[in-house]
Amino acid sequence: MTEVLFICTGNLCRSPSAAHFLSQRIQRDGPTGLVISSAGTRGATVGPPAKLLKEGAAFGLDLEGHVPHRMEFEDIQRSDLVIGMAREHIRETVLMDQASFPMVFTLREFVRRGSEIGPRSPEEPLSEWLARMHGARRHLDLIGDSGPDDIPDPMGGSSEDFRHMLTEVKALTDLLHSLIWGSWPTLM
Repeated sequence: MTEVLFICTGNLCRSPSAAHFLSQRIQRDGPTGLVISSAGTRGATVGPPAKLLKEGAAFGLDLEGHVPHRMEFEDIQRSDLVIGMAREHIRETVLMDQASFPMVFTLREFVRRGSEIGPRSPEEPLSEWLARMHGARRHLDLIGDSGPDDIPDPMGGSSEDFRHMLTEVKALTDLLHSLIWGSWPTLM
């Protein structure tokens, strides 16, 4: 069983959207035996915004019943891969569990680094492939913001901001799937 955890700030927009998109892709293309979840570094007490619900419909995204979840140590501990939407999310994750650093990436960083080293082969354990991706990363790299690796938070923005976020997150989660499981023969 492999567990993937997506992290954002409030667990209202970016991380539940990414979890939904990856779940859709897995249902369509496999493999089986995956658990996909999402959480927020701060959590929220309200549901997803109306603009997300409206724009998400065009992507087959239904988060009407989504209940935000605040990230806990146990969420990280049981995960094999943690994907943040911005550097601040991976920093918060690593601060909560320092040993998690080799398996925690932003979504953009994951796709960039995975593309550089090439897709994982079916014979390579996920942990070993992630260790190769982790490479020369340093804890110092977690300081500050990272425009190139951060997916902007659409909260408080326009419908176009939500649509842009959904378009990017869908494309990147499809690439994530392809890098980890997509280059293999049919797995189901």
